Amino acid sequence: MDSTFQTNEAYIIEQAKKLRTTDPCSAKSWIITAKSLFPNNFNVQFEVYRLEKEANNFEEAAKCFSYIILTLQSSKVETQLEDEINELTNALKNENEITSEQEFYVKMFQHVSYEVQHKILMMTVNQADNSLNQCKLLLLVLKRFPQAAVTHTPRLLEIIADGMKQNPQKYQEILVEEALPLIYHKTPDVSTQMVCRLFTVSLEYYIRQIIDEVKCDTNEIWKKIFQVLMLCGKVQRWETFLPFNKNWGQNVYWDKLIEIVSTSSAAGSQVLFYATTLFIYSLHCYIKNCNTRPEDIEINHVLVEGFTDWKLERSEAQNMEPPQISLTTSTSKDISKAFVHAAQCWQLLNTDQFQRDFSKLLLTLPLSPWISRFLFDLAIYFGHQEEAKKLMQEMTVKSNLVHHILKLGLNLLQGKLTFEGFECILKIMAELPSISGTSLEHLTLNVPRHMIFIPLTQKALVQYCCKAIINSLCRKMYEPNCSDEILGDLLILSQLEYPREKEIAERVFTIIRNRRNFTFRNFSTFIITIDFIEEFMSIWNTSTEEFNFDFSTSSAVHSASRRTRGSDKGVRDDFRLILKQQISRSNENLTSLIAGFISQERLRLMHFLFDVEVKQF
Repeated sequence: MDSTFQTNEAYIIEQAKKLRTTDPCSAKSWIITAKSLFPNNFNVQFEVYRLEKEANNFEEAAKCFSYIILTLQSSKVETQLEDEINELTNALKNENEITSEQEFYVKMFQHVSYEVQHKILMMTVNQADNSLNQCKLLLLVLKRFPQAAVTHTPRLLEIIADGMKQNPQKYQEILVEEALPLIYHKTPDVSTQMVCRLFTVSLEYYIRQIIDEVKCDTNEIWKKIFQVLMLCGKVQRWETFLPFNKNWGQNVYWDKLIEIVSTSSAAGSQVLFYATTLFIYSLHCYIKNCNTRPEDIEINHVLVEGFTDWKLERSEAQNMEPPQISLTTSTSKDISKAFVHAAQCWQLLNTDQFQRDFSKLLLTLPLSPWISRFLFDLAIYFGHQEEAKKLMQEMTVKSNLVHHILKLGLNLLQGKLTFEGFECILKIMAELPSISGTSLEHLTLNVPRHMIFIPLTQKALVQYCCKAIINSLCRKMYEPNCSDEILGDLLILSQLEYPREKEIAERVFTIIRNRRNFTFRNFSTFIITIDFIEEFMSIWNTSTEEFNFDFSTSSAVHSASRRTRGSDKGVRDDFRLILKQQISRSNENLTSLIAGFISQERLRLMHFLFDVEVKQF
């Protein structure tokens, strides 16, 4: 009986096939008969579906296909059906770029019930020949059935995690760009280990984007990072953190983090995740702001030791205290805030509770260039000189100029300029950048210790180096036998920040008045500040006793000594002529003048600063 039925079934299907192209109506009659006689036969029902498909009748084809899937499909997928399902899913994957034949599948799929749609797609997932295809098909399931995200997300994440062992970059991209956006609002039930994996992989992916893609919108990337963080928090049922807002400062997030630390009884993992995210965000803001681009010109900023009143001797205890960071430029406020918050997060994450997990997490992230720079700055911030020296040796610095200024700042951290520090100054003068920049504010403060973010511009660097020399030379000014040359050098150097350096200039002029004799051979070369020239004229005009100025130079015009006291009208006229010539130079570039002075007079400066005989150099 079964054999007869099979024969009849095959006969009727064969007749329908023969008439399909020449007489479609007769072919359909044959197949309707077969459908009535053999309602549960796969081959008959599939032939019915095929006829509807060829007639481009996608509504009826959808009914036939649904009947096959729900009623006739066994655990073993028939080859014909498998081929048809593959064609269908390929069309669904590329709905924006489909052929006319694929368009039929898309329209037919729209007339299939959700139950059948879901079953069809899951059949393709289970039949997929590799994990990448499984992954793509599950993503298609989630796009079509967002309500099924909770059910299928754990499996999808496991497939992605396994795939990363063979092709990490490909599966990273799938996770971050395709999977996560589908599950943000459908919190899956996954293990803590998977949450940690999801967090670190996403961080690594986005950090590479920030580092590698120069033109990327970093605010948009940070918005996505915080979305991942919020998702992890929802999965783990943590206290909610804050979403990303580019208008909020890091202090808003830090205050929230401290609130969680102080109020949560089990704040381990959530503080690790939240604090790590805030640390990297603050670190990125710090590095980014250290490289500003006003008017499309990149200006690097470097954290260095600031200056205090040179008359104050700093104690070792003061050296170890966190310093104040001065706002020397328009961007230094943002830089210092980002740095301080990164430092706070770093300290929190390096406590016993988090240090091990935080260290392991850092090893997975491409942060080495940022961390190297940050740890050096952190060491000098806390006054850890030996650690900073070691880190400097290990740190890769692309610019010689940056290396010299960092080394000079580290030298000044010790309390005063040394011979090694002065060598750095000479190298900086030889490699001054082309960008002029502006003068710094608050380079000197009357506090135990402070630091500044110095921009690598001509004016700022010369100003910083000049101040380092002045602070060392000032100590000589109070010695009984301070030479005229030291006094003259102090006048030259103090021009750059005058009238901020008014106290030094006044002290020098007081000593000159009291001595009634002053030999200053660099006067006509390096003194161009009007107030200083007028002060020399005032000394000459108001002195009632014999007063000798010797401004002799190597030039032909001023080869003789200028004795300015007495009734000799010629001597007075010559002196006035010298001053008049200097006044005519008052608009010269002081930055270039002082840089030239430091370079040209380096041997004398070494002698006065370090009590070393010039002949040794």
